[in-house]
Parts: sequence; C-alpha cells; structure tokens
Amino acid sequence: MNKLTDMIFGSKRFISLSKDLLAYNKHYFHAKKLLHRLNSFNEKDIHEYQFNQLRKLIEYAAVHVPYYRELFKKVGFKPEMFKTLEDIQHIPYLTKSIIKENRDELISDTFSKKYLKSTITGGSTGTPMDFYLDRRTSSPVEFAYLHYIWGRVGYRFRSRCVVLRGDNIENIVEGKTYWKKNTLLNWLLMSSLRLSENNVHLYLNKIKDFNPEFIIAYPSMAYILARYAKAHHITFPKLRAVICSSETLYGWQRQFISSVFGVRVFPYYGLSEKCSIAAECLDSGFYEFIPTYGFTEIINRKGSWCTEDNEPGEIVATGFNNYAFPFIRYKTQDYCTFSTSQCSNHKRWTTVKEIKGRISEFLVNKNGDLITFTCSDEIFWSVYNKLNAYQYVQETPGKIEIKLDLKEPLSEDDYKDMDSVFKEYYPGFEVSFQTVNHIPKTASGKFRFLIQKLPIDFSDQ
Repeated sequence: MNKLTDMIFGSKRFISLSKDLLAYNKHYFHAKKLLHRLNSFNEKDIHEYQFNQLRKLIEYAAVHVPYYRELFKKVGFKPEMFKTLEDIQHIPYLTKSIIKENRDELISDTFSKKYLKSTITGGSTGTPMDFYLDRRTSSPVEFAYLHYIWGRVGYRFRSRCVVLRGDNIENIVEGKTYWKKNTLLNWLLMSSLRLSENNVHLYLNKIKDFNPEFIIAYPSMAYILARYAKAHHITFPKLRAVICSSETLYGWQRQFISSVFGVRVFPYYGLSEKCSIAAECLDSGFYEFIPTYGFTEIINRKGSWCTEDNEPGEIVATGFNNYAFPFIRYKTQDYCTFSTSQCSNHKRWTTVKEIKGRISEFLVNKNGDLITFTCSDEIFWSVYNKLNAYQYVQETPGKIEIKLDLKEPLSEDDYKDMDSVFKEYYPGFEVSFQTVNHIPKTASGKFRFLIQKLPIDFSDQ
C-alpha cells in the first residue's frame, strides 16, 4: 500500500471493501432505502417481498447455474412449482461438502469474472471452503445492514470504533504497534492475529488513548481485553457498547466483558457466505433475522420447520444478494433455539431465543448425545494467575483433553481442583490435561476454545 492509501484505509481488507463501496455505492444506498422502509412493513409486505425474491432467485438459478439446473432436473423440481414460501422445502439442502465438490458448477454462467469475489472460510471445522460473492453487492449491501444493526446501540457513520476482527495489519512493529487508523471511517483497526497476554497492555493503552465509543471484536478478543483491563483497573469513559460476532458468544464471556467495561455487549449474527443476518432485540435479548436480507428457515431434527417454543433447530439460509454463486437452502451448521415470540417492534420476523453456535461446538458424551459446550471459566478460576490460555479438544466420545498454556507450573492440587470443577459441569466425561507452549489462533485471528474432531450431524440427534 502507498502511504496515502495506508493512512486512509489502514488494511488490505478495508482497501478492497472501500473500493467496492465506492464503485458500487448504488447498491449500498438501495439497501439503506429498503431498510428505512422495513419498519413499516406488515406481515403481508414481508411475505410478498420474500416470496418475490425467492421466486426471482429460483428462476434465475434454474437457467443460469449449472448445479441447480442439474439438481432441479434430478429431483423433478420446476420453478413454476414454487407457489408459496413453504414450497422452498421441495429443494434439497445445499451443504458445505456439496459446495466443496461442486464449486465451479455453482457459479452463474452469465457473470463476468471481474464481478466475482473469491472468498475462503475455514468455518467451524477449520477445513477451508472457497466460494464466490458478487463484488457489486456483497460488501455494499452488507455494510448497509451492519449500520442498521449497530444503530440499535447508537452507532452512527464515523463513530469512533476499535475493530479487533482479524485484519492483517501491515508494517507492524513488534513490541510497539499492532494497529492502523482508518481515517475514512474513524476506526482504529487492531490485529487480533498478534494479540496475546504478553502484549495486551500495549493494545489497551492505545485503546485508552483513542477513547472509542464502540469496540467491535471477536468475543474471544474482547474477553482477553477485559481480563487485562480488570486486572489493571483500566476504564474507557466514553465507551457505549461492545459489539461481537463471528464466534459463539458464551454467557460467561458476555457477563464478564459487560461487567468489566460497564456497557452492553451487543451480539449479532452473520455469515461469510452473506446469506443470513440477525440482530439482538434490545428488549428481549432474542435474535431476529432481518427478512429483506435473505430467507431463513429454522429446521428441526426431523427436517421440518420449527414451530414449538424452545424447539432446537439448525439455521438454513437463502441469500437474496448473491446471484453470482447462489446459496439456496444452505445448511449453516449453526444451532439455535426457536421462539414463538417475536421482538416487540418487529412482529412476524423469524426469531430465536439464542444462537448456541456451530454444531461442531458441542461435546459428545459416551452415548453419542450432544452436550452444550459452556466452556465455563469457573473450571480455571483457581489457576488464572498461572494461565495464559486453554483449549478443549475432543477426539473420542466421552473424553476431553484440555491444553494449557501456562505462565508458571501448576501443582497437583491445582489439577485436582480443575478436574473436580470440570466434572461438575460435564458429569460422565473423562478429562486429561496437557501442557503446551502455545495455543495458536485461526488464520483469521479467532481463538477457538473447542477443537471438535468428531463428525457431528444434528439431524441424527
């Protein structure tokens, strides 16, 4: 990057995003206009909008996307058969394995290569999946929806934000600077790839000097900041909210981050595949899926739409904004709890009480049952002053290995205490501990508290 570009945008990712925003800003403003109207939509308006968007996408895919041409022919589905929203259930699911095996066949045959944006996501398993987005709509539309969502906690364009979400910051000076300013947005971009217990004090001092209104971060990164801030009594007087996404936000993390910074922790749900987006309701704490972004189904274990309150389900998404590589009935492998109640000001939006995380972020007991991974910090409370990081690993049903990156050696009593508390949370599981020199982050700078190596299929549970 040249010096001027570096000063304005701060990182390669934001150069790409900003170029797309400037070149295709009409899509951003179209999305903003639609979102401005959204609050006035009644149930009929939402139904008609979603039906028309789905019909248009299905008709397009049947003609211009080789994979769907063959799929529809194979299962005997014709676009004219789509007469109600429920009829989408006649289309088979799109899975991650299907995408990996049929990537080229999922590309529209009408799209110029200059509009294709190659994207890679490691997902929950760490196995890369590459696909394409429409460069003209992916970033501009996404940005409009993020502004709409963040506006619930007071964000406005150019609000002062610290962003700690995997940006690859160039020209880092080890032991000194791990960040760059994005002047255009008034954001301080910080490298989550480099954040560690050894340099977190440098990050916090810089954040304090920047004096942000919002911290936008992976939950694991916000948690690391909060741990150190609490230990050293660091506060940010103008901070209005901590905004989290892209990882599971565990209850214990949320409570801790909120108590340390004294502000609301505001999570939202999105996907790299950009086919579903949800925001937390400020009154209930539930998540509601924004109906103009895509069509979201909550599928139970029998493969039907969830209808019962508290019914567990998987998020299945169809995006409205990517004709280059359509995601139709995409199984996200994200697990949630369905709600029959909606947020007070958005009746009839698809709503869930909680998004529990990736299906691979569950433990498996000896009987093969899925157990919610709470990853409670209480297991490690007695040894926090001796601990840099920890990570759960499961390779065998009913057995867990916990890797420990230590500041100083643990005593036999320390291990006994951890073992005792672990068994309170996970009775019937066997646990072992392994000391390691370092626990790496993912390529995108996330920290995974659980490495689940067992194959898990929600539909079998």
